[in-house]
Amino acid sequence: MELVIVTGLSGAGRRSVLGALEDAGCTAIDNVPARLLEPLLSLEAKLNPSRPRLAVGMDNRHPDFVEEFLPLVERLQDGSIPVYTVFVESDDPTLLRRFSESRRPHFLAKDGDVASAIAEERRVLAPVRAQASAILNTSHLTLSQLRRRIAELLPDLPMTGTTLRLVSFGFKHGIPADADMVLDARFLPNPHYVAELKPLTGKDQGVRDYLLKSPLFEAFLAKTEDWILWAWPPITQEGRAYFTVAIGCTGGQHRSVALVEQLAQRLRPEIPKLIVRHRELEG
Repeated sequence: MELVIVTGLSGAGRRSVLGALEDAGCTAIDNVPARLLEPLLSLEAKLNPSRPRLAVGMDNRHPDFVEEFLPLVERLQDGSIPVYTVFVESDDPTLLRRFSESRRPHFLAKDGDVASAIAEERRVLAPVRAQASAILNTSHLTLSQLRRRIAELLPDLPMTGTTLRLVSFGFKHGIPADADMVLDARFLPNPHYVAELKPLTGKDQGVRDYLLKSPLFEAFLAKTEDWILWAWPPITQEGRAYFTVAIGCTGGQHRSVALVEQLAQRLRPEIPKLIVRHRELEG
């Protein structure tokens, strides 16, 4: 097991860094007191001996944080667990803006003087910063840039990349709330009006054969495939975990299901991280 410790200035984005590490395949635990880290690691080693990497967030608001943190890291580094410490910080204007926008008090602020609190926290945490394996300044980073920066700092991370979700649904049951892109297939020939096909679904060969005879169906497939393959590189560069394309027909049983099945078959060679969901069939 490898250990990544994430700490740093209040308001600098420790939780965002932990979230990005979790998306990259780490197990992430936040707000662990320094005195509890070694018992936690011991328990993790017993319960999950094959866990590749654990990311732990440590908040300096805990009493005696600096005094306990520095010898703790030294002990861990002398042990058998590789330790990588990431110190997260931002410039003063960014921190002031974040505290103002969130309207949360700085734990060191007296009489609301956030600027003095930030300066004091920098002074107190200077020894922790000096000992860190990497310093991550989040002042001007978007979420996607943050993910890329973490990948640069920790190149051996099992970065998962973006997963494409293809979802079929029925408009009469509502549009999926998590869809990034919605396509309407209700103009295509409807197997619902063919007696022998009505009880079947888009997963059945008879329905697929019926729809594949339609030039409109084939054109829909081709144009959607072309668009997804064209857009996929910039979509993945955003660093998002999922991108969801939802295709709907009236009831979500025939046309949308067949389209999703056919698209998945065509796209998997280029986008192996692909998930298929049929909302109305799965309940």
